[in-house]
Amino acid sequence: MPDSPNNRESTASDNASDLFVAQLMEHRHRIYSFIAKQLVNPADAEDVFQKTSIVLWKKMQDFDAEGSFFHWACGIAFNEVRNFLTVQRRSRLHFDVELVELLAEEAKCEGELSESRLSALRHCMENLAARQQEILRRSYMGTSTITEVAEELGRERGALYKQLARLKEKLIDCIRVRLAQEGVG
Repeated sequence: MPDSPNNRESTASDNASDLFVAQLMEHRHRIYSFIAKQLVNPADAEDVFQKTSIVLWKKMQDFDAEGSFFHWACGIAFNEVRNFLTVQRRSRLHFDVELVELLAEEAKCEGELSESRLSALRHCMENLAARQQEILRRSYMGTSTITEVAEELGRERGALYKQLARLKEKLIDCIRVRLAQEGVG
């Protein structure tokens, strides 16, 4: 059965929605953190995050796929924080607009630094031997305890802890060098 124009439009729309949801899920913690750093009350941050998510969804077609989803979303989140604070002016505790703008800029910079650190970690992980990568994955990304990982690898628990400490130190050093090379830090 040939694709009708309606089926193709539906598929394109579904693909755009899937891409949007993937981007939102990838950046949700950073967007929430961006909002939370500007508000005092965690419940307020959650409310603003929910409103921001709705606005992002409604404006999904406005997002330029060539641009940074995080920065686009932070722009919308910033406006939602300002709207929230405008409504909350009746409250005894509120931030002025200049402070909110300063906190927003600081949160954006911190988000970029976190992204740079994560990128450096990925690079440094790739430079480790396959066996070292496997030990780190099993120890930190799985559901097994260190004791279970040590048994699976035929290692003593104490020896595994020592190796993990050495690997963490190696990764930290590598990340520092990588960030310094990139001028980040």
